[in-house]
Amino acid sequence: MFVNTAVFEIEHAYEERLVRKHEKDKLELGKAKGLLNFECWRRENKDTVEFVYVSKWESQDAFKAWISREEHVNEHKEINKRKKENTLKEQVKMKKTIRGYELYEGDSSSPI
Repeated sequence: MFVNTAVFEIEHAYEERLVRKHEKDKLELGKAKGLLNFECWRRENKDTVEFVYVSKWESQDAFKAWISREEHVNEHKEINKRKKENTLKEQVKMKKTIRGYELYEGDSSSPI
């Protein structure tokens, strides 16, 4: 089993972008093979808001297959291209932190 967390942090004024992203991602995740569970957590900070995606997968390979699907990769390529060309309508800074965890069962002889 594999758990992935993705933290997206943005200024309050741009929270609507994360709301739209969440709606889009939730629809796409509904089609993901190997997805066991998905939750989105929200936290307000003084100047920013965070959305934390927590997804549980059958395996790390299932997660990698979903994240490397063609439409996702192309979306990131297009955004990066537009950043380089300076053609994005508005440059909004969003901090993104991704972490993955594999299930740890520990020592099977342990009583707990």
